[in-house]
Amino acid sequence: MKKQTIAKIRLMKKKDKEYLYQLLAVPSPSGFETKAQDITESYLKPHADEIIRDLNGNLIAHKKGSGKRKIMIVGHADEIGFMVNYIDENGYLYVKTLGGFDVNLLPGLRVDIHTNKGIVRGLFGKKAVHMMRGDGDAPKLKIEDVWIDIGAKDKKDAENKVQIGDIITYNCQIEEFSNDRIVSKATDNKVGVYVAASVMKELSKTPLKAHLYSVASVGEETTMKGARTSSFTIEPDIAIAVDVTFSTDIPAADKRSFGDVSLGKGPALALGAALHPKLNQSLRDLAAKHKIPLQIELSPAGTGTDADGIHAQKRGVATMVLSIQIAICTRQTR
Repeated sequence: MKKQTIAKIRLMKKKDKEYLYQLLAVPSPSGFETKAQDITESYLKPHADEIIRDLNGNLIAHKKGSGKRKIMIVGHADEIGFMVNYIDENGYLYVKTLGGFDVNLLPGLRVDIHTNKGIVRGLFGKKAVHMMRGDGDAPKLKIEDVWIDIGAKDKKDAENKVQIGDIITYNCQIEEFSNDRIVSKATDNKVGVYVAASVMKELSKTPLKAHLYSVASVGEETTMKGARTSSFTIEPDIAIAVDVTFSTDIPAADKRSFGDVSLGKGPALALGAALHPKLNQSLRDLAAKHKIPLQIELSPAGTGTDADGIHAQKRGVATMVLSIQIAICTRQTR
């Protein structure tokens, strides 16, 4: 998600809010989620019967039930980011992406480069508009057209500060807007992890018939490996992927293509071929019964979420996707 995304935030207990904000702030680009998993494990430790981390780094919290059924709620702990790919003779850094970006929005953004020696600050740059006169409309940028300036004198100076393969994340603070909305670099999908963890906490003292698994998965933005391996281990009967979706109540959004989904009007339930119709209908009936606002979005084929790695696992899993709206996004795909 962009350096900043906007989401609705409700009043919550102090410790819960602290957990969410710590989770949003900590760097955890795809494939490098350990710090985020540490925060979630600390939060869930008093509320789960057991917590494990698998070989890929998934965090799986389990509350035991009296029956045989298993329910899995999953949010992915990784955020989009970059890796240092090349350092030129002038000390500028070129990158590969961890996840999808709208490259045209990168110039001018500040970043943190995470090195063995600590954080190095940087700034995305591109050729100045004054140097493109006569070229007509500014071309759509490719990742090779932008670079990161760390203030290095030359290549040797830069190599003393960073190295190939160092990970990079946006440098921005969490901010609270009006109407209980927040801005962060990693709403996608730390809010999904927060929801999965919060369900475990809320039900920690409630006797359950089904086994409950709250999962903070890894690698969703790049490989979907976390969804596949965690669901293979758990073998759930029902899986609920909590992610984010685009709000279409913004200027120039084409609702004919993207549907009608508004910020602050309730989560969006996805309908589509990969998702279980009976499970979806049960949730719609439950929301109507309790007068809980619920929006609908369509994902006719793939969902672009962890659900894609879960629904066909082993003998099959009854899967649904619930999404939280975000209003600003620079990703090229969901």
